[in-house]
Amino acid sequence: MSVDVSIDHPSISVKLNVVNVKMSRQIGQAVQKLADLRLPEWRILALLAEAGSLSQADIRNQIGMDKGQISRTVKNMLANDLVVSEAGAAKTRNVRLSLTEKGTSVHERVGVMMEQRNAELLGMLTPEQKTSLFEGLERIEQAVDRWSI
Repeated sequence: MSVDVSIDHPSISVKLNVVNVKMSRQIGQAVQKLADLRLPEWRILALLAEAGSLSQADIRNQIGMDKGQISRTVKNMLANDLVVSEAGAAKTRNVRLSLTEKGTSVHERVGVMMEQRNAELLGMLTPEQKTSLFEGLERIEQAVDRWSI
């Protein structure tokens, strides 16, 4: 199956946004059902699992959530024993957060489902298509990083 990328094809921004909205909706429903998490909580858990510890400012820079949403989400995650703040000072945005044992366990459980989902999505592509997809996305990201208004 080939995709027509003529003038009538939607812009890359529109297409990426459509795919992102669909994927986010599906992920949100899955993590809610599997672990009683909201999507922002899952995103923060995933970041912390990869990084070890981050400040709220680091989180904002990496996933683009606004300060208020991050603050509310982190407060809820602290209350649910998913994350711990450095020295217990949860009120400052520069305090580093890390996963608790419970947060690690939840991340691992949801991570299994996410790996299966990624394998299913990527399994629809040939090895060449996967290579092209990731190379293309990398180049687009680099172009976005260079572009300024």
